[in-house]
Amino acid sequence: MKALLDRFEALPLARLRTIALATAVVTAFLGLGASVGVRLLPVGPAWLAVLAHPLFAALGFACGVATVVRGVQIDRWRWQVVDDELATNPEIQEAHREAERQRRFAGTAFLAAPVFLGYWGIYQLAGGLVAGLLPVTALTGFALGFVLATRSAPAEREL
Repeated sequence: MKALLDRFEALPLARLRTIALATAVVTAFLGLGASVGVRLLPVGPAWLAVLAHPLFAALGFACGVATVVRGVQIDRWRWQVVDDELATNPEIQEAHREAERQRRFAGTAFLAAPVFLGYWGIYQLAGGLVAGLLPVTALTGFALGFVLATRSAPAEREL
């Protein structure tokens, strides 16, 4: 798992977070539109819903790992500011507040992207319950990736 975390560390996660947020917003609107009958694409076959589950699990897993790695990057920045001898108390408090805000934003974006993509998939794929479980599959993959990456991540002050 440590090798996977190192690979994610090399990615531009701030940019990927922005892409994940855009994906979440677009697919949420596409899902809402599809739920009332406005579809941009024709409904896919039921067998495609079965094949989509491993992809959504992998996407959710990758987003869970990305959330943890982005949090490590944010904490690294935070402790650089806090450990600066010339930093004032208001600057230190602002660094903590900004770091927590960025962590929440990254976590929300990386979680929402696969879940809302799965939500849109419910209406784009035939298959009833099989297609209906796509967001659950993405959420489960996210949780698994998040937990495994958290267990392998360095402690906050070891950065």
